[in-house]
Amino acid sequence: MQVLKESVKKAILTGAVQEFFENGYQNANMRRIADSANITVGNIYRYFDNKEDLFNAVLQPAKRAIDDLESFDKKLHITHIENQKEAIQIVTYVINVLRPYTKEIFIMIFNSNGTHYQQVKSQLESLVITKVKEYSPGVFSDYLLKVVASSFIQALFVVFKDNVNDIKKIQEIIIQLIVFFFRDVQNRLF
Repeated sequence: MQVLKESVKKAILTGAVQEFFENGYQNANMRRIADSANITVGNIYRYFDNKEDLFNAVLQPAKRAIDDLESFDKKLHITHIENQKEAIQIVTYVINVLRPYTKEIFIMIFNSNGTHYQQVKSQLESLVITKVKEYSPGVFSDYLLKVVASSFIQALFVVFKDNVNDIKKIQEIIIQLIVFFFRDVQNRLF
């Protein structure tokens, strides 16, 4: 029995990230992943049962980071977004949590068709709705919050897709989006 090597597993995962990033889950090719790792396709299956197992191994750390965002405000002790300092504090925290997984999050958002990771958009929209309800209880209808959350998350996705290799630009634009969407939001309705 051959010993599994951590360096080979890491090479497979690195090749898989690039393959899923460029081609998505459905169009990913195990041969290209193997070639990038300088191994045979059969060797991949010594480390991962199938493409889905490999995809999960690539995305699980990023998914855990996204799940961790649900309690960001408690860690930062923020109950409202009243000024740019608070927006910057939130975005800095979020970016620091997600920075190691930029490509993986891109894969989840844009290249995970046919997998359970498609739900990430809904998860993020629910997080926005929950936080707005916590910060401004009883002020907004559920439908309005659904529309605002969907618009905000879609805007984030556009920023993320256009700037996937520029984390600083992502951070700057997200701060502006948070201020635009949520600063004094309870005072903007008639």
